[in-house]
Amino acid sequence: MSRLRLFVSILLFVHLVVLIWVAWGLPIGPHEAKIFFGEPNIVSMLMHFGKNLWPSLDFINIRIPFLLLHLLNLFLFYNLSRVVLKDDVSVFTSFVIFLLLPGIVSSAVLATSTGLILALYQAFLLLYLKRKKLWAYLLLPLLLFVDKSCVILYFALFTYALWRREIPLLVVTILLFGISISMYGIDMHGKPVNYFADTIGLYAAIFSPLVFLYFFYAMYRILLKGDKNIIWHISFTVLVLSLIISLRQRIPIEDFAPYVIVAIPMMVKLFYQSFRVRLPQFRKKYLHMAGIVFFVLTINTLVLLFHKPLFLVLHHPQKHFAAPFYIPYWCAMELKKRGIREIGVEKSVLAFQFRYYGIASGKKLQLTKKPCNGCESVTIRYKNKIIDTCYVSKINN
Repeated sequence: MSRLRLFVSILLFVHLVVLIWVAWGLPIGPHEAKIFFGEPNIVSMLMHFGKNLWPSLDFINIRIPFLLLHLLNLFLFYNLSRVVLKDDVSVFTSFVIFLLLPGIVSSAVLATSTGLILALYQAFLLLYLKRKKLWAYLLLPLLLFVDKSCVILYFALFTYALWRREIPLLVVTILLFGISISMYGIDMHGKPVNYFADTIGLYAAIFSPLVFLYFFYAMYRILLKGDKNIIWHISFTVLVLSLIISLRQRIPIEDFAPYVIVAIPMMVKLFYQSFRVRLPQFRKKYLHMAGIVFFVLTINTLVLLFHKPLFLVLHHPQKHFAAPFYIPYWCAMELKKRGIREIGVEKSVLAFQFRYYGIASGKKLQLTKKPCNGCESVTIRYKNKIIDTCYVSKINN
């Protein structure tokens, strides 16, 4: 077992070093820029705190608070796995899967509310499962000040309390659900459009395809016959709710995923239960299956972390999943080389990104994607490869 602990310790160290390296070199994203310059909330406050505290550490300074939250979430998840799973092998398996999930990796290096939601939710579960329910109930209202996704959690907790007939939890969740609805409302708008397949694809990206496939099977299997504890109930309720809503509209997956991911220990528990009841000669297929799942998960995570070289091999590099982070930054640096410090852009989010890089909105010059008469072309390159081209034109007042 000491070798297993050593392996996990090395993996954790490498994981943190790589995350710091990625966060340091990743330019600010459109969503991050919008939060940074938008209306004050707890995420923007943390971003400004990091920026003010470490002003010389460009890019990573706004993300340091979220890297620290990631460390807290790893600690909480490990302890949560300890409560659900009894043996060390199961706990370490659960922890390594959580560590490698693309969705968890993304939330660690980006300034989003996901880390805060995960921390508060996992802390609530730990307190609740350790029968410190009063402290758990006192923790729940804090989610009101983090994000609108608290509406989803309160609804799932309400159904759990109703099912288990837990009157104190039922009263608390009814009250909090009502307050959250009054604060954030319910976002149902537009014509009904089916985004079911898109939602499945997003979950597959967050979990890794094979992990999500087995996770979905595990949730269903526990529904039929298994330990339906509070972790499973919330995860299953939120997962089903997200799929139902996606039948009529696109859902913000970041509002649902944190409450689903935390059920990873339930999936691991089911796997080891199925694995250990079989004779040794019939366990090979389970080991092979687990090996394939871990291999695909590792490849997905490595591609996510070491994504920059993909710009050099993609035929259309502007379609790279990280293009919204890098192309505005490379474009801003090229504009600065040409002495341009003010320019108008078509998208307000791009204006926020340019503002972060020191280029203000202006009324004399305009940046466009289409060539025009008298336009000056701006070629965006990465290691001498042309990534994209945009054009600067004068605005005729």
